[in-house]
Amino acid sequence: MRELNILVIGVNGQIGRHLVQYILEDGSHRAKVLLKNMAQVAYFNEKGIESFVYNPNETIEKFVKEVHNVDALVIAEHSLDDIMTDPLAEIDHTINLLEALKDTDLNRVIHISTFETRKEEWIHFPVYFRPIMIKNYYVDQWLRLSSLDYTIIHPGELTDKKGTGYVNVVENDVNRGEISREDVAKVVFACLENQSSIRKEFKVISGKSSIFEAINSVN
Repeated sequence: MRELNILVIGVNGQIGRHLVQYILEDGSHRAKVLLKNMAQVAYFNEKGIESFVYNPNETIEKFVKEVHNVDALVIAEHSLDDIMTDPLAEIDHTINLLEALKDTDLNRVIHISTFETRKEEWIHFPVYFRPIMIKNYYVDQWLRLSSLDYTIIHPGELTDKKGTGYVNVVENDVNRGEISREDVAKVVFACLENQSSIRKEFKVISGKSSIFEAINSVN
């Protein structure tokens, strides 16, 4: 597979950090990260990872310029604090970034959503968690209706346990279970290297199939 330049959004979270580390260790692709402020620039510079700072107050043209040579975009994690502060603004910001891709050659997008986003399920989750479900609902809907080569991943309850490399992947309902953030990052990496995951949406929890086998089994 040719080398990909992968832009990761959401590297404040552990999934994004794990994914960037896997890309770095694998050496087949290059990682680039979007940051909301200068605080983390030195951390990524030390690792030899290209970064740029972009926030909603800046022009969309800056974002378009930065993704000029990017081959794939991964939305690894949303900030729950930002969503709680101004949920509508956060939804608008993410969708504006996705809409801006029409002015670039970037067509591959992977979105790590929540395990559930369906409206009828919102009431079954704690009130504090609903804003992120709502945001993911609208981002997922936008992707499904787009012409982008998207993959939408719905992980189970996230843990900080060591990854096993074994998961259970299904397209529809699955009993709610756990999955480590490490394994979610590995699933994303596998999707980037596997075109069978393009325009697919699936749920993933810890299981007994290797990640490579599980991704290949998605119809």
